Amino acid sequence: MMKLYTPETREIDCSQTRKNVAKWFDVEYSKYQRLASLPLLPNSVLSLAPARSTAHANTAEDRTVSRANAKQVLEFVNAILDTLDERSQKIIRSRHIQKLLSWQVEEIVNLSRSQLYAQDCKACAQFAQTMDLTAGTNLAAYKETSDNER
Repeated sequence: MMKLYTPETREIDCSQTRKNVAKWFDVEYSKYQRLASLPLLPNSVLSLAPARSTAHANTAEDRTVSRANAKQVLEFVNAILDTLDERSQKIIRSRHIQKLLSWQVEEIVNLSRSQLYAQDCKACAQFAQTMDLTAGTNLAAYKETSDNER
């Protein structure tokens, strides 16, 4: 029997979730971008890595597989972004992927600074919850609830 996912019922901490998402894009996403954009090198290219045992001797194949995996991750993230509303997509792509300054993002989405912050938190919360559900990340942060509130 198939088990359905039980949605999270705790209140999301938008500020912390936004920080988690920003850090994920700074660290993880940028790592996948760099890896996916590496050129394929012929086998005869000198490796700067220390010599490996014969079990790991096929570094060209390893690089190709790593590069392909990184491209798949980027495509997956883009598919998740495509599920968000247009404004949320623009905010995440311009602010967290392209690293534009706040005033530039404000102009793109036609929002004030405070409105942008609120919409960025909302967009990050949607992105984080979808990533957590589909990719097993832990980007969404939740507010602590006391025993009386449960």
